[in-house]
Amino acid sequence: MTLYFLVTLVSSGVLVYLIERSRNEGFRSIEDGLWWALVTLTTIGYGDRYPITTLGRLVAGVVVLFGMGMVGVATAKIASILVERRMKEGRGLSETHDLRGHFVIMGWKPDMHLLVKEVLAAHSGVDAEHLVLINSAGEEANAVLRGEFEGLRYLHGELTDPLVLQRANITRAARVFVLADATGGRSDQEIDARTVMALMNIENLAPGVYTYAEVLDRQYVDYLRLAHCDEIILSREYGRFMLVSASASAGISQALLELMDISDGGGLTSAAIPSEFVGRTFGDLAAHVRAESGRLLIGLLENTGQPLTIKRKALREAQKTANVGVLVENLRRVKQLTANRPVLNPGDDYVVAAQARALVLPRAKPATSENKR
Repeated sequence: MTLYFLVTLVSSGVLVYLIERSRNEGFRSIEDGLWWALVTLTTIGYGDRYPITTLGRLVAGVVVLFGMGMVGVATAKIASILVERRMKEGRGLSETHDLRGHFVIMGWKPDMHLLVKEVLAAHSGVDAEHLVLINSAGEEANAVLRGEFEGLRYLHGELTDPLVLQRANITRAARVFVLADATGGRSDQEIDARTVMALMNIENLAPGVYTYAEVLDRQYVDYLRLAHCDEIILSREYGRFMLVSASASAGISQALLELMDISDGGGLTSAAIPSEFVGRTFGDLAAHVRAESGRLLIGLLENTGQPLTIKRKALREAQKTANVGVLVENLRRVKQLTANRPVLNPGDDYVVAAQARALVLPRAKPATSENKR
């Protein structure tokens, strides 16, 4: 279409100039003819130049009709592109190559609405425009979420399909959460097997992306570790632990719920440790945290971050010695290194290591009149 426009613009401009130049003061140069052709083809028609000869007016009529048709075709093309794009987004067939550092959630749960809402609330650095859902629940189910969370991306596809991961721009993602997918009426074993396959595909395509996986049966934990899953959530075991704890000690379930509820700034969270406290004692850090923010330091989360990155860094550090005995010992430690290892309530003389984060509880909010009674 662009070529047709240019050909028509030049040919009609030059032709009208040649016809009108001897009798029309408005066409003194080829530039005048090209200007007239441009405003006529685009239906602007300023009226500053116009043909006065019969032949010139015939050519102008053809140009006007051609311009009207061309504008209609262009408008229809643009509308078609926009409609097609909207339909692709609704059906989960769009691309996300423009995203960087986004959060991908794979799979579907009956309470997906609450999950998305709480994920966005828990991650201050993640908005709906940087959240991508991958599932096969269908257009209607995801339309409800996309209607409430403006900018949310939805991609239709199976968890085990590497192509849908590529459409999600997985190599540029910051985190991927693979849920125990509730669609399809599958057995627990099938659900967990698909989760493992999804993690293997992610590991092949984007080994540096931080991954979480929900699993129903503990027997699949080892497979997920082989797929280098960074965090494994045994959701049913957590629920069972809550029930057993409640039966063993009255009121403990409420306390556990408070620890897990991170809404409104509450609950157990991890925080960065100031660099000047690395190598110092846990007691020093606890006193600093209490004095600075009133929070309670209950432990440390050691070797935090993406396990592959942590081990590579530790391996480089371990090799910085000429002593073979020390080197062997360092390599043994690297092999035994456990990422995101919690150390709860250590002694005050426990040394704070590099790559650790503080496990803290916020100060309790003042009691309301309701709970004072």
